[in-house]
Amino acid sequence: MLLYRWQGAARNFGDELNALLWPRLLPDFFDDDPAEVFLGIGSVLDARHVPGAVKLVVGAGYGGYEPLPALDTSWVIHWVRGPRTARLLGLPPAAGLGDPAMLVGWPPSQPSPSPACGGGLGRGPIGFMPHFESAERGAWAEAAAAAGLELVDPRGDPQAVIAAIGRCRLLLSEALHGIIVADALRVPWIAIEPLAEVHRPKWQDWAETLDLRIEFRRLAASSLLERLQSSRLAAMHTGRRLLDTGAPMLRRLARRRFVEQAAQALGRAVTASPQNSAAVALDRCQARMLDRLEAVRRDPRRAA
Repeated sequence: MLLYRWQGAARNFGDELNALLWPRLLPDFFDDDPAEVFLGIGSVLDARHVPGAVKLVVGAGYGGYEPLPALDTSWVIHWVRGPRTARLLGLPPAAGLGDPAMLVGWPPSQPSPSPACGGGLGRGPIGFMPHFESAERGAWAEAAAAAGLELVDPRGDPQAVIAAIGRCRLLLSEALHGIIVADALRVPWIAIEPLAEVHRPKWQDWAETLDLRIEFRRLAASSLLERLQSSRLAAMHTGRRLLDTGAPMLRRLARRRFVEQAAQALGRAVTASPQNSAAVALDRCQARMLDRLEAVRRDPRRAA
């Protein structure tokens, strides 16, 4: 069975977690056979996949980036990311058990960061993780440094990113999986609303599994390129081509002003009240997913 993960020009922490998490949870489960595809972490439950292949869904969500899939016998649904994905696919809401990234740290015998590394204990830095697209287009390393925050780059090695989150006493994140991992490690977090509107709905899909209401804070773009990439111009093919061509210039134009505004916005956001899901809700989601994983091990082809 092929372990699927979305791959773009730059690494993205949430998608890269697949290669780190699943071999630990399901050892000796995967190979390179594309006839069976495993869909775990990410907004990849859509029509992009080969019709003839068996699609084993273990926690994936729908993100709106591609058309909805037409579910047929080639789809084996064990669980999906949340009740919003379930409703869109015509599945019972109970199929939305949660995002598998909440299982970071499992099995307990595996070394992993813990809140004892600094999370939630008043020690360690305050971290900021931008969305990987924002990291590519903006100047967030400069803005975070100007605001006195430590940048947690979602394009880095995923194990190093998890360790960096675990060292934080507080994490601000525009990346959903930065928040999910911080929550699993019990590191207090502040959610930053994604600059690009298309990335926002999936947050609620995850949050609803935990009965959690997310209190978003907004940031200013850290470069002109980043601002324009979230505008209507980027929705058009011609506009995207112009932005790609002019990207180096757009990153430099009025750079100091954009960095200053972004740093000021980070400074305001860090004063917000941090969040964590209720421990009982997190335990419930983790227990349900782990129970379902036992069924996956016993009979992968048998849907929930």
